[in-house]
Amino acid sequence: MALFPAPTPLEPAPRFSAAIGREVWIKRDDVGSVGYAGNKIRKLSRLVSEIEERGADTLVIVGARQSNAARATAALCAARGWSCVVVVPDDPPAGGALPEANALLGELFGARYEYLGAGTGWAEAEAASRDVAGNAYVLPAGASSPLGALGFVDAHRELLDQLDVLGLEPAAIVHASTSGGTSAGLHLGRARHGGPPVVSIDVGRLYGEDTLPRLAALATDASEVLDAPSPSPRAFAADDLAVSFAHVGEGYGAYTNAGLAAIRLLARTEGIVCDPVYSGKALGALVTGDPLLPADGGPLVFWHTGGAQSVFAARPTGALLGA
Repeated sequence: MALFPAPTPLEPAPRFSAAIGREVWIKRDDVGSVGYAGNKIRKLSRLVSEIEERGADTLVIVGARQSNAARATAALCAARGWSCVVVVPDDPPAGGALPEANALLGELFGARYEYLGAGTGWAEAEAASRDVAGNAYVLPAGASSPLGALGFVDAHRELLDQLDVLGLEPAAIVHASTSGGTSAGLHLGRARHGGPPVVSIDVGRLYGEDTLPRLAALATDASEVLDAPSPSPRAFAADDLAVSFAHVGEGYGAYTNAGLAAIRLLARTEGIVCDPVYSGKALGALVTGDPLLPADGGPLVFWHTGGAQSVFAARPTGALLGA
């Protein structure tokens, strides 16, 4: 069973491009079913065989209540007859509030949410997730394991094939990054396949000062998995990765004015929706500029990593509409 429609479309955004004064193409990983749409499903698709080989009957993943990865994992579990547990490094909703958006979908798919309390760190939550009882397969935040990251090595090759058909030579590929699997996979893909620079826009700095070293280690570990049994995988250092932290704002889950404005602009010029936590911050970096983006005026590919489901929660609605 195919988990997503590959290859996902690569589309021009002419009205958006005219509005910002630079040619932009959009890699539409946001397309697909309501449960699977988004970049996380590429990672999960790489993991299915290993999960089945281990005979696991439960997937455990760390994520925020509105996590795209948690929603996609819950959908996958529903389709395969597995249980899903989402470990959330936060308090449960106050006052028994009903689930919304991604959380609504996750619960509809049958996921169980376990809350560790506000102030729990993401690394601490990942450690706690390993204590979930049962025959469980444990996923890190964002499904960003070395094997999962290989989904974006595959995706990088997919994009290059599309660019070749179009005769398009972008100045850069721009995408949102948090847990690091997408960034690690795309940087590893470029190291193997060539192509334009990859610029990762970090939107949360989930692991503090360890974020960039963790990402470099993830890319190295992914190379080791890909090249096994070779004893010489491609080793990545922090300096090998183009990652901007200029658009984190007040942290993961905190909206930025640039991101909200960019979301409105794309929606009103192309009818395409980004979310304010993740893809919208990277879109804001594309619109307002970033020191890591080439300034030569060449085309940019914006990798739409999904997340539109989360805009149906009450909190972003007012912000997006300027209320």
